[in-house]
Amino acid sequence: MKAIQILPVALLALAACDGPNEKAGSEQDRAAAAASNAAYSGDGPNERLGEAQDRAEKAARDAAEAARNAARQQGKAIEREADVAADRLEEQAELVRGEARKRAAAVAVPAQ
Repeated sequence: MKAIQILPVALLALAACDGPNEKAGSEQDRAAAAASNAAYSGDGPNERLGEAQDRAEKAARDAAEAARNAARQQGKAIEREADVAADRLEEQAELVRGEARKRAAAVAVPAQ
């Protein structure tokens, strides 16, 4: 029940978060209304344009963050592949060493 009461407050708080471009647009609209002796309604064209710019900038930041995350994940995948390849090479090296020890033991002359 409390979640239902908190949700409208959270939505209102989110809607009240104006970005810098929206705030600047609002100030421009307010100044234009004052200059023409008109009442400012709180929602003008510059404010809407600023809000759109803020959304576009946020989308660009989100896309850049997603690209950074993807690059990090790709780097981790490359490291994992390299670890697997190194483990395989170590196993192969151990097999070669074992075979060399067997061959060396076969040709060794017993001590008298």
